[in-house]
Formats: sequence, structure tokens, C-alpha cells
Amino acid sequence: MNELRLRFSDGDQPDLVLGAGVHALGRLPTGLGPVDGEQAWLLQLCNDRRGIWMTVADELRGVHVNGRPVQHVAMLRAGDSIHVDGNELLLTAANDGRAMPQANGAPRDPIGNLRLVLRGVGGAHHGRSISLEQPRKIGRAGDADIRIEGPGIAERHATVEAVNGQAVLRDAGADVLVNGQRVRQAALHAGDQIAFDVQHRFVLEGPPPTPGPSPAARLRAAFADDADELPAPPRKSWLQRMPWLLVAAILLAAALSALLLFGTR
Repeated sequence: MNELRLRFSDGDQPDLVLGAGVHALGRLPTGLGPVDGEQAWLLQLCNDRRGIWMTVADELRGVHVNGRPVQHVAMLRAGDSIHVDGNELLLTAANDGRAMPQANGAPRDPIGNLRLVLRGVGGAHHGRSISLEQPRKIGRAGDADIRIEGPGIAERHATVEAVNGQAVLRDAGADVLVNGQRVRQAALHAGDQIAFDVQHRFVLEGPPPTPGPSPAARLRAAFADDADELPAPPRKSWLQRMPWLLVAAILLAAALSALLLFGTR
């Protein structure tokens, strides 16, 4: 996943980049913001190889993540909404470098699609798992595969489907939050959080995305327009091909033969 940032709802505080390590938030004259180790803190966010962990100060009450109360410690993911001390914070991650897959008439991969599941983590579908073996229409409409209601939900809000093992968000009639970023369409990866307003949240579960082509494949593709095959490497001379240890052994044997031959005269 790309760089994680903490976005402040008031708009006056710039986004806080959550690099590796511990980041503390406390009360400032301008509102909630980052504080150093000597100042009193309300929240601590630790970014390590396990993920993002939030610690709540002992005396603080009323902290919620996606509408659910947190008293001490919680593990966060990109797209989570945090309410603390009258402020709303949004944990975001960029969704750059994702190409939308093209169906282009190729046969669908039903086995790959079965591995992709939307799991509800908030709202009416909390705890429900919905496979993507067929496109899933989401919205207020009565025939929606995933029916959700709310003031910001359209009848045909969006469609989530799998194209040959790659999940995509399409046909969004209103903004959808993917990892905290507002989008109308997006390629989805395992672990992404998709939110329809604050309440209705889903996490995509499945295998990680297929890695891109290898450097050799990219090189072959670069030469594809100029020649059918890659240029053959230059041939090495017999001296370059012969191991140097063998050459040394031959020279040593020749020297010993010469010594025996001419030494008796």
C-alpha cells in the first residue's frame, strides 16, 4: 500500500504523513495536531511492519473508529474514520499506479473471481461475506445485490465486480471512498477498504495482485516492434570461453615437460 496520511477534518491542519515510528496527537491552540514527546498526548499512532496501531490516553473517553468505541488500543487500516475530542480524522492511502483491467472479450476466470470476497466491517452488512463470482450492484434499489440505505446513497450507487481475478469498482453514481480517497472508479487490491458514507464499509479479501512483468519480459516487449527476436549476444573467443585454471595447468605442464627434456643435456 502507498504512503499513509492522516487527514484532519477542519482543513486548517495539513495532512500528517505517517512514516515508520510513533506519531503523537494532542491539543494545540489551533486544535488537534501533532505534538512532541514532552507534550501531553491524546492519541499515539504507531506505524510498524505489523500495520498501524492506535493507542488512546488513559484519561480520554469518547474515541470512536468507524462509529465503534475504542478505549485502549485498536488496529487501523486505510480508510478508517476516527472521532476524538470533537475532531474527525481520516486515515488515507493513495491508490496510484493501478490500471483498470480490460475485459476485451477474453474468457472470464471464474476460479480467480471466487477468491475475491467483500467482507462487511460496518453498517447493515457487518460480518457478511459476499463473493464476486458475479458483478455486485450496490445501492438503495430493490434489486441491488448489496442493498444499503442512507442520505448519501444513490439507487444505483456503484458496481463491484471481478474481471479475470482483478476486482474493480465501476459505474459509481456518487463518490465512494477507497482507502479514504474519493473515487468514481478504481482497481481494487486485497486489503482495500471501500466505504459508502461513514457507516457502510467493506474490505476486499483475496490473493495479492499479480506482479507485473519481469525485467526480461519488459525488455523483450521493448524490442518487439523492431525484431522478432532479441539481438543475440556477441560470441566469446575461445580464450574467453576457456577457464583460466585450465590454461594455467596447460602452461605449467608445458614448462615441466621442457625442463625434463632440456635439463638432461
